[in-house]
Amino acid sequence: MDNAYIVPEGALPPQEVRITNLKAEAYPDGRRVRITIELSPFQQRPNLTAAIFTPSGQEVAAASIVEAMTYRMTFTMHLRSVPPSGVYRLHVNVTYPEIGEVAQAEADFETHGEG
Repeated sequence: MDNAYIVPEGALPPQEVRITNLKAEAYPDGRRVRITIELSPFQQRPNLTAAIFTPSGQEVAAASIVEAMTYRMTFTMHLRSVPPSGVYRLHVNVTYPEIGEVAQAEADFETHGEG
């Protein structure tokens, strides 16, 4: 299997890559969150970091994606503890080792604790 990234037509250089869609949806169990991230098509594979914060600002989940293979991603993040109900915040950074951060975005979502 070839792991080469096929550059799509209209792909952007690293400094122009942006997050075009970011969504976080809590599962009914209150312990998992479905994350959807869409980036502008890219020429070089970026790194992403995602973190979820409680309403008081405490980090309760984190994930890293090294050299993303596609510009549309969906994955599940697991919260470290059973969260109380409230509005949580997902924060995502897009970076390249050579130039650092090129984009960031946030999305709020509500959890109803353990269901």
